[in-house]
Order: sequence, then structure tokens, then C-alpha cells
Amino acid sequence: MTVLPAHAAYRILAEDYDTQPNALLSLEQRTLEPLLNSLRDRRVVDAAAGTGRWARFCEQRGARAVTVDLCREMLDHAGSPAVVADVNCLPLKDGCADVTICAFAMGYAPACLEELCRITRPGGMVFASDVHPDAIRRGWTRTFRSGGDVIEVAHHSYTLDDLHIPGLELTTLLEPCLGPAEREIFARLGRLERFDEAARGPAIFVAHWIRT
Repeated sequence: MTVLPAHAAYRILAEDYDTQPNALLSLEQRTLEPLLNSLRDRRVVDAAAGTGRWARFCEQRGARAVTVDLCREMLDHAGSPAVVADVNCLPLKDGCADVTICAFAMGYAPACLEELCRITRPGGMVFASDVHPDAIRRGWTRTFRSGGDVIEVAHHSYTLDDLHIPGLELTTLLEPCLGPAEREIFARLGRLERFDEAARGPAIFVAHWIRT
């Protein structure tokens, strides 16, 4: 097994990232989408954006979006204006975003909430998601196969207590389990025998804050 920092691991994954079935992305999408409304003419920052899937979602609903990620190869697949940068140190002005989204990045940058808060205007919204800490405690890992090797993405531990910081009022915290849609993905991947155990507890969290 090889352990790589996130930007190096996702450089390997970038080419096929948007075409590979992913149960956690499926669960996150159907959990977060209903929270993202009234996006027309909003300024959106998709931070640690990967290929910018949430930026695309927001643009399709009339928003103006910018994607930011440390992995240039992932951003090469983003359709929005893109900036290569660390989510912990964003080259963006204070209060520039009406809506800030950060998906599946807290495990790589657990202190990023302060920076997401900084770039969001007072009254604006911040959304974040990641693998649920309980799932990590149950033994879930951030790994994938590349050639004959197993790649583990280096990550930091975090708890739901870390979602409470000055300047952000946590208004919604969802902790969904895998459901029928994700069961179909497990089946497509030939891993159906793992589904029942994986679905026993929360798989991810999705949080929504208001910038105070």
C-alpha cells in the first residue's frame, strides 16, 4: 500500500473521476441538492472542488461559480473559472461569496472552515460534507486501486464538534446512511456483499451554516 497526500492521489484519479460510480457521491448529491435553492445570480465558490461538480450544478441554476482545488489535473475537467490553491489559504477576498461549498475535504484540511467563513459574506451560506467520523471509526478508509497497488489518501481525523466555529451558525446537520440508490452502485461494482454492513450507520455528514 502507498500513502499519498490528497493532491497527489487525486492527480492519479483525475482522468476517470467523473465516470466512476461512487456511492458516497451519490448519497451526498441527493442529500445536499435540496438545500441548494435560490441560486440565481449568486456568487458561488466551490472550494476543494475537484472537477467542480457542485460549481456546474450551481451554474445550471443561474449562479456564477468559481472552482478552487490544489490538484490542477482535477481542475482540468472543471468547466467553471478555476484557481489552483489550497483550501486552507484561498486567494479570494473576504466576503466574496454568497454561497461556499466544500465537499469531501475536511479529512484533508480539517481547519478549512475558518477560511470558508472568511470568504463568505455575512448572511451568506456555507455547505460542507465528508465521510462521517463514525464511519471512519468503523474502519472505513480512503483508498483506491491504481494498477497493482492500493493507494491510501492521507487524511486527518475530525469530529462533528469541529463543525462549530465562531462566525458560522450551524443550522442543519444531516447524517444519512446509504440507501437503495447506493445499493445499486455496490451491486454494479461487484461489492453487494459489503452493502449491509456499510449501511448500518451514517456514511457521511452534510452541514449547512449561515455566516454571522
